[in-house]
Amino acid sequence: MISFIGNVKNAGKTTVLNSVVKSYNHSVIITSIGLDGENIDQVTLMEKPQIYVRENDIVATAKDTLKQFEAEYQMIEETNIFTAIGNIVICKIIKPGKVLVAGPSLVTDMSLLIDVLKEKYDHKILIDGAFFRQSFASVSETCILVIGSNISIDMDYTVEQASLIYKKLTLPSIPTEYKWVKNEKNISMIKTDKKYILDSDSVIGHVDQILNKSNHDLKMLYLPKSLTDEFVEKWIHQIKYFHFDLILKSGINIQLSDQNLKNLFRLKTHIYVENPIDVSIVCINPFSPRGYEYDQSTFKEKLSLAINRKVINVKEGEHNEQT
Repeated sequence: MISFIGNVKNAGKTTVLNSVVKSYNHSVIITSIGLDGENIDQVTLMEKPQIYVRENDIVATAKDTLKQFEAEYQMIEETNIFTAIGNIVICKIIKPGKVLVAGPSLVTDMSLLIDVLKEKYDHKILIDGAFFRQSFASVSETCILVIGSNISIDMDYTVEQASLIYKKLTLPSIPTEYKWVKNEKNISMIKTDKKYILDSDSVIGHVDQILNKSNHDLKMLYLPKSLTDEFVEKWIHQIKYFHFDLILKSGINIQLSDQNLKNLFRLKTHIYVENPIDVSIVCINPFSPRGYEYDQSTFKEKLSLAINRKVINVKEGEHNEQT
């Protein structure tokens, strides 16, 4: 199961998904986070590439999108998973063509759909994501991260912001000594003397309680929900009192401004996650639908150095379509 996520609207996710489908030798299942594959992006009003499917591929989409299919299909079943434009149906493609895909918009509903698909099919599942829905990466076995130039005309800013996203998504798994937090639903702390479990699962409203000088001997803090700007700002302001390991459910739980995210990663602290995310491939799209483009070679080199891994452009040498 692979999810496709981007750093910005029109990053190039659908182009990458189409490339993966084209190169894959077996039938796949395609669904999406909400509406995707439409001709005109509903937010930016820019043209988008549609999702292309082949004979015997499976599409899980909201029922009302079927009238927009160019590909011919056979409906296999209707599910009890509902969206604003109808319940999710599962279709088998009998003649290749373009499709409009609108899947669940909630993580819980997507998890239910994935369970249904896994139970009945052995196809690879591809989830076309949304740049603001990186949380869906946490339900996948692996994800492909697409870094598009559309976020800024300034390449260096794009590379810096992409490196922060990558670092957030690829935080290491909890070490053995802290595995017990997987059984905890509330905020948990280890101090010099013993373990403490708070009566809340959210840091909101409890920042002062945690970052209190009486907790100067804090060794580990587990936050089952989001890490917030308020918490990080106070932590940095009082950093001389607090040096502890931080554990989160996943990197998706880090809901910080770029500046606070940079400050967080500058701290001399270990950050671990209960559910690590496997970023299998990082792709770039140097072309922006806003009318500018980056030098491909420079973009690849700078981003590769920033995240210390190879990056690819699936449309090397071509003028890239957008998603």
